[in-house]
Amino acid sequence: MADAEHREQHNHGSGTFVGGDVHGGFWQVFVPPYGKNTSSKSAPTKRQPEQDDEERDDYEDRVASLLGAAWIAASAGLAVVYAVMGWPWTDHGPAPGIGARIGGGLVAFYACLAAAAAFLARLAQVFEVWSEQCAITATQSRGRLVARPPASMSRAMAGLTAAAAVGAELLASLYGWSSYGGEVSQRAHLARLNAAANANSARAATKRRKA
Repeated sequence: MADAEHREQHNHGSGTFVGGDVHGGFWQVFVPPYGKNTSSKSAPTKRQPEQDDEERDDYEDRVASLLGAAWIAASAGLAVVYAVMGWPWTDHGPAPGIGARIGGGLVAFYACLAAAAAFLARLAQVFEVWSEQCAITATQSRGRLVARPPASMSRAMAGLTAAAAVGAELLASLYGWSSYGGEVSQRAHLARLNAAANANSARAATKRRKA
């Protein structure tokens, strides 16, 4: 009975899946989780410094992973161009046959989309961290007028985070059969929720009473 009570539970059914859990309908991917009508009770929880080491490590290498994903996507995209144009793979090599062009082009195209999904997810993390820094500046500012510029930047960064995260989640859905697609989708999803919490925190700083 003890094992049954402490067993980790997951929700299953139709909807947007992240790590095996349902996070609402697929249409919610296109709806930013923040806005003027968002209440404090429904606002997502902000990422805290005491979170587990795994998530902190995931954020620590975000810039290096961003650059690496960009390089892989660019290389795979160039390979697709070579396949479409029928150019030889090496300087002095023969032109590839139609079979090699189709096969190599499809593999390169699939790899390009995978790297693009990873790139957008990491880009969402970068925007999220920027939105957090702006939100901290807004909350620590004295007076609403001083808090408004960083709060506006935080909301703008949250919007960019949502855009990058949606793109990453859509591309990652092509790889939903693998753990790679789930990891990329979850990374983008968490970045979107954290950025929304930052925007809400920054917005609250502009509505507080003058210190």
